[in-house]
Amino acid sequence: MISTAFALLSTTIYSFGLSFFESIYISMFLPSFLLIILQKEAILVTFKRLFFLNIFIVMVTASAIINEDYELALLLFLRSNALLLFVLLIFYNKTLFDIATGMQTLRVPDKLSSLFFFVAKFVIIIKEEFAITKKVMRVRNFRSKTSIFSYKIYANVIGMMIVKCFDRAQKLKNTMILRNFQGKIYQSKSEKFRTIDFVILLTVILSLSIQFGKVHL
Repeated sequence: MISTAFALLSTTIYSFGLSFFESIYISMFLPSFLLIILQKEAILVTFKRLFFLNIFIVMVTASAIINEDYELALLLFLRSNALLLFVLLIFYNKTLFDIATGMQTLRVPDKLSSLFFFVAKFVIIIKEEFAITKKVMRVRNFRSKTSIFSYKIYANVIGMMIVKCFDRAQKLKNTMILRNFQGKIYQSKSEKFRTIDFVILLTVILSLSIQFGKVHL
């Protein structure tokens, strides 16, 4: 299993490297090829997610195509897919809490890593509340339609979820005050680095340093 700390470090280097290049090289896909070999079980799920994410990418590139800037459109498409494929593979089966732990391992400021931890917590809370609300609406035989009644129901659901989140946030705040929270989340486990972590990081650096197989734009 790839260390989350090295995944964050590799992603940061890779994303910055891609953003500074005005051309795309086949060598830039080497880290993704390595991850595909290492995580074969993630290939199908990853490409499904990549397909749906490409709906947004196509919309962005379409604006460049409309302006007849085909080189920019191709560059945006390839660069976005290279980064998304890498991110989806390297963070496969990792939770938001794993990322918060990885941030602490990288010695990210405590307030930032704690903030990310609480964001992860509230993402889960919102998902749980939304799942409960969907079940309630299904039990009450609600059918979504393009009507004022449906829009009112959606508005009430959104408002109710916001109120619940504020209530949960206040309870969490009181809990942390009682536990004498000092701006740092202490984790019960620490990550262990393995050889594969260094191999992936080295592959990322080499893929950005050695430029071959230029894709002509």
